[in-house]
Amino acid sequence: MMIDSSGKLFGKINVIDFSGLALALLITLGIMAVQSGMYKTSGQVIKGEGDIRYTIYIRNLKTQQPDIFVPGHKLSITIRNQPRGEVQIVQVKQTPKRTSFMLPTGTLKTMEDPADPLGNDYMVTLRDHALFTNDGYVTEGIKVKIGLNIEVEGKNYRVPGMIIGVEEDAKLKGSSTETPGNSVPVSQTGKKS
Repeated sequence: MMIDSSGKLFGKINVIDFSGLALALLITLGIMAVQSGMYKTSGQVIKGEGDIRYTIYIRNLKTQQPDIFVPGHKLSITIRNQPRGEVQIVQVKQTPKRTSFMLPTGTLKTMEDPADPLGNDYMVTLRDHALFTNDGYVTEGIKVKIGLNIEVEGKNYRVPGMIIGVEEDAKLKGSSTETPGNSVPVSQTGKKS
């Protein structure tokens, strides 16, 4: 037998000591493989960085202030229950809640919902800075993908929404960041010069 009654391998090496030595050797080999570039971790597959825009859809928000989201202002966001911080509002499309019904002639009629005068749907486009990876965009360690739940928060509101579009901010590629009152040059990587 390879292990005797006293727990020694070939009667010479303690099995527990051998297991600890083998584990330490594997960890050392793993560290060497990562440092040599033979194996890449998720942090090493970054293709670049720059600004992105993502559009969120907020459905049937009941408010007496339909102009609650203002382009150029900032708001705080939470993606998948992870606070992200502040991002800038780029564009807002607000439409009153609508309802559809069939007319006796067989045509479909769509109009503002009289039963829900305070309901509004919003599509809010936000600008953020992200890392570009093989798996998409990552901002502050949080992946930004279509279909993720998002919560937006301002001075007097906190509402849920869903990300419905994500793209690189083509307007900023090789141009300048436009903010009210100033223009800041941006390099190809999206960092301010």
